[in-house]
Amino acid sequence: DRHLGVFHQHKDAVTGLAFRRNTNHLYSCSLDRMVKLWNIDELGYMDTLFGHQDGAVAIDALQREQAVTVGCRDKTVRLWKIADDAQLVFRAGAATDQHRITKALGSAPEIQSELNPRVVSSLNGHETTLRTLAGADAEFSEDCVDCVTMIDEETFVSGGDSGALCLWSVQKKKPVFIHHLSHGVVSTGSNDAPPRACWISAVAAVPFTDLFFSASSDGCIRMWQMRAGKTPGFDLVNVIAVNGFVNALSVRELVPEDPMSNTRDIVVAAAVGQEPRLGRWEKVSARNVVKVFTLRAVLPTAGQ
Repeated sequence: DRHLGVFHQHKDAVTGLAFRRNTNHLYSCSLDRMVKLWNIDELGYMDTLFGHQDGAVAIDALQREQAVTVGCRDKTVRLWKIADDAQLVFRAGAATDQHRITKALGSAPEIQSELNPRVVSSLNGHETTLRTLAGADAEFSEDCVDCVTMIDEETFVSGGDSGALCLWSVQKKKPVFIHHLSHGVVSTGSNDAPPRACWISAVAAVPFTDLFFSASSDGCIRMWQMRAGKTPGFDLVNVIAVNGFVNALSVRELVPEDPMSNTRDIVVAAAVGQEPRLGRWEKVSARNVVKVFTLRAVLPTAGQ
């Protein structure tokens, strides 16, 4: 618990940090549009990665020598292949219009009665929202991409101000799946103005599993599970109530006490605030705190 040093290379606010797993290599991103690499063992600067046309506001990394970032209003997700000195650029900017809303309604999975009541309520609310907007001339465009998380080395999820969660694969330049208005909409207070999407403020995955979490200011952290099989997608499996703007999420699996156990509890830490992390354009009644939730593993029943 001692101070080791200070890195001064960035020229604007640092917006994200990520360690490469099982190493002391640190990646950072900043509003100065740069991604920087650091060696913690030597407390030294290693390299700078250029490419974003706007501030890089989120970053994530796993085991390979690579990182994924999002560039806010340049509407790109970039996968940096550090060893190859290369980058893959994925164009975001998912739009939610009447056609896509109608298509989402038609492809929505059937709501199972055995689901958690909160999940059922959330799914019903989402369906109701889509049906209401399907008959209106409403459109939600993604003007900035705010967060990203890696599911595995070749799959990642991003979120932005359109309220859509986008699933990406390194094999394609466009999202392989989009879940529109994932956290619903909120009224703008005007009868003439259409509702505004609850933008995705944070995402975090349990690394190398089929689970990830998303958050907004709608009072919920949502837990999603990737669909099995070759068809890409994900479905809602749990909902955690939390009041305020969830500005960051961190998720970890707990090592079970029984080494023979094949189930693990999940710990979710949420940085909750009264205001969004990048601006003070809204304020809600909440406390500025870090909330920690433990999700207990459910043992499979006989025959499952």
